[in-house]
Amino acid sequence: MAHRKSTKAIQDTCVAALKALSHFDEATVTHLTLCPEQEQFVDPIELVFSELRSNSCPELKHPFSIVAGNKVVGFFVLRERTAVPEWAPPDVITLHGLRVGPAYQSNGYGMAAMRLAVQWILTNRPCVDHLMLAVNARNGTARNLYLKSGFRDTGATYLGPVGIQNILEYEMR
Repeated sequence: MAHRKSTKAIQDTCVAALKALSHFDEATVTHLTLCPEQEQFVDPIELVFSELRSNSCPELKHPFSIVAGNKVVGFFVLRERTAVPEWAPPDVITLHGLRVGPAYQSNGYGMAAMRLAVQWILTNRPCVDHLMLAVNARNGTARNLYLKSGFRDTGATYLGPVGIQNILEYEMR
């Protein structure tokens, strides 16, 4: 078996934990509202959980909260196999809808979320070699976070609901 790359590229000093959510735990993260400039780049929480509940393969979509102390500071969803979007190959896991509540931004929780996502994949899906995501080309803050976390731009783009998305990937090997 090939040696796995560590999560060293996305180490930080922020102490946070990942908590798996059910498809009915919407109330746990509804307080994570974003300013309109950021909200345009992610689906509303209500829509995310509505889609999770109506999905025919719920075991392929994994919602998580990011917890610091006793506070929920962020949220994202991982998708795998047939639940990945059309821009991703079926053998990767994709990350969607990362949000960190405004009161918790600029404290390292975005970087912590990337570290925690990678750790979850290494532990629970050891055969998966890549984590991928699409980030809106106009969302420079998120793009910079992902690149600082060890993602690389694949050069591929996708036309999303609010414009061009850059496809990024994190290689686990």
